[in-house]
Amino acid sequence: MRTIDRLLWLVALCACSCGRAPSEQVVVYVSTDPHIAQPILQAFERSSGIEVLLVGDTEAKKTTGLVERLRAEREAPVADVFWSSEAMQTVTLADDGVLAPHDDPSLPEWPDSFRDPAGRWFGFSPRPRVIVYHPERLDPAALPLTWEGATDPRWKGRVVLADPRFGTTGGHLGAMLAGWTERGEPERFDAFVTGLARNEARMLPGGNAAVVDAVLRGEADLGFTDADDVRAALRRGLSVAMYYPRHERDGDGGGTFLMPNTVSVVSGAPNRAAAEQLLAFLLSDEVARQLAASESGNIPLAPSIAAEFPELIAPDPFEVDLGAASAHRADAVDRMLRALQAADAMP
Repeated sequence: MRTIDRLLWLVALCACSCGRAPSEQVVVYVSTDPHIAQPILQAFERSSGIEVLLVGDTEAKKTTGLVERLRAEREAPVADVFWSSEAMQTVTLADDGVLAPHDDPSLPEWPDSFRDPAGRWFGFSPRPRVIVYHPERLDPAALPLTWEGATDPRWKGRVVLADPRFGTTGGHLGAMLAGWTERGEPERFDAFVTGLARNEARMLPGGNAAVVDAVLRGEADLGFTDADDVRAALRRGLSVAMYYPRHERDGDGGGTFLMPNTVSVVSGAPNRAAAEQLLAFLLSDEVARQLAASESGNIPLAPSIAAEFPELIAPDPFEVDLGAASAHRADAVDRMLRALQAADAMP
């Protein structure tokens, strides 16, 4: 498996535009961390004999850079497959016609809440959205039980989050707005972002990993992040901990938000047959086990596979439609940014 540098990308673009794309390779755009994705793609190469050319993205522009590239290339696609670590921008790409319908009867039955009805995207192996904290500085009993609890004045100046325009933070905000709107309480979202702004929550440019680092350095007490970023720090022997705040205090379906990976075939993929093989492979039990056992600790969707990893089970997943969350994402991000900017402008 190779990572495409700029020269190879230009060669691939020329080949695709001239109709001379090789038949035994597949170009995959991947926003999942390379050290997680590469072993899986190497396993696909071994089992299929198809060469994989990987294009990644930077941590700071996680997912969004690849989404912008896919839009720019829609008239002359270079990528065959899009493997995203974030679902909401994938849904938007599908709605814009950038992703192709895929209906393979050999695929296993897939949960309706983790697939597009037209087969343009499939969600798999989600990661929980969590709050990271330093266990030597904070008593777990003092932590807020819900995400809205981070707006309590006692956390003023002590909350950080990644820039919501990129990566999973914006998708999570979209899920909050969609879920609370569906429950008939859309005003809760504005109260949430206004409360964070009043508490001088800080937006960091370095992604979710930077959120964990800020907590480690003592610059914040609570950090909004993904579970895999906390697990990466724990594997390095660092003193951090995470927990699963709820979106509702009571009732079923109001617990942890799970952000799935998504996989899609790109419309006009130069190597369509190879792309379909890779999509099926990424949705396999083999990959679900590999991602669960990896540093990322992704949660398998199949109950039989999830039972093999009880330590990964997230309590009472937050029930929200991913399509609705995608539709609300841009508005939710805009509201968050405007709230933070308004707070900065106050004397």
